[in-house]
Amino acid sequence: MNIGLLARKTLHSQPGGDTVQVKQSAAALERLGHTCFIITSGTALPKDLDALHFFNLGRPADALSYFKNFPGKKIISTVFVDYSRADQIRFPRLSRLLGSHRIEFLKTLARAINGSDKWPCLDYLRLGQKRSMKRVLDQANVVITSSMSELTRISEWSNHLSTSITDKHRLIPLGLDDCFIFNKPSGKQKQGILLVGRIEHLKNQLQVIQWATKNNWPLTVVGDANANQLNYYKRCIESAGAHVDFIPHQSRQNVLKLMQAHRLLIVPSFFETYSIVAWEAAALGLNVIANDVDDMRETLAEVSQVCDFTNEESTLRTISENLLPGSSQQKKSQAWFENYTWDAIGLQLEKVYQ
Repeated sequence: MNIGLLARKTLHSQPGGDTVQVKQSAAALERLGHTCFIITSGTALPKDLDALHFFNLGRPADALSYFKNFPGKKIISTVFVDYSRADQIRFPRLSRLLGSHRIEFLKTLARAINGSDKWPCLDYLRLGQKRSMKRVLDQANVVITSSMSELTRISEWSNHLSTSITDKHRLIPLGLDDCFIFNKPSGKQKQGILLVGRIEHLKNQLQVIQWATKNNWPLTVVGDANANQLNYYKRCIESAGAHVDFIPHQSRQNVLKLMQAHRLLIVPSFFETYSIVAWEAAALGLNVIANDVDDMRETLAEVSQVCDFTNEESTLRTISENLLPGSSQQKKSQAWFENYTWDAIGLQLEKVYQ
């Protein structure tokens, strides 16, 4: 089959979890004998595609015109992030006044105005954010989520669609790179905390940076600044103590080496649909702590300790315990992680396209 994987314009210039998901999905499908094209929004579709797979329901402007004109099978991996909690910190007055969908509409326009993204199509400007998401859901033949809580969240506001989401829903988690599963322990003494992800309000790195500085914990922060949130990156730098190091976005192999050197990975995000990096760390034997928010409460329960980050005293105590030499919270065997390779996920995607 000829399969198009459609994603945001900045998929490569501002890499994130969806970048890993798209690239690894394409590689797994190609190993199964399919031809895959990674298409960033704003570019033309290749000819003779059998299926078009869009990633990120929260950016419907990227898919509307493609779904409208593409005659073949249409699939969407929703990757639907709830930015409301982060936006309440960034734009407290606007959030109260406009609500999450209108805020996202304004963000889409702002990215176009500052040149960091393409201008949305006329249909998006006419429909707005929420109705555009409904339109994309309606036009999709298959809707994929990585958790049931994600499906529940979407179903709560997407009523009155022409076809039920539940009827065309598939639950497919994300995969793990083989190097994180089939890897021998380094044997070196592990220490310190690791954060991996684009530096932005949603990822909530600032909270951990402040805690690490206050408690003199060694912390390595890996990731580039969100190009539209440079003030947040500046706050992180200014809040960091002597034991906090910043490293730009790294290759998978370099992330693996960093994980092998650290004892604890923290995922402090206000929201994550599915944290690949947390699963990768757990597969390597790191302790993992995640913020107790949807959808992480479901997707990371098997591989991490989930803590309420609004309860500072309790969370700091848990972090301290996980940094102690010899501490281990490993919940699963390596054989269990082998069920989550990208090749295994590719087989599930292949069934969806048929």
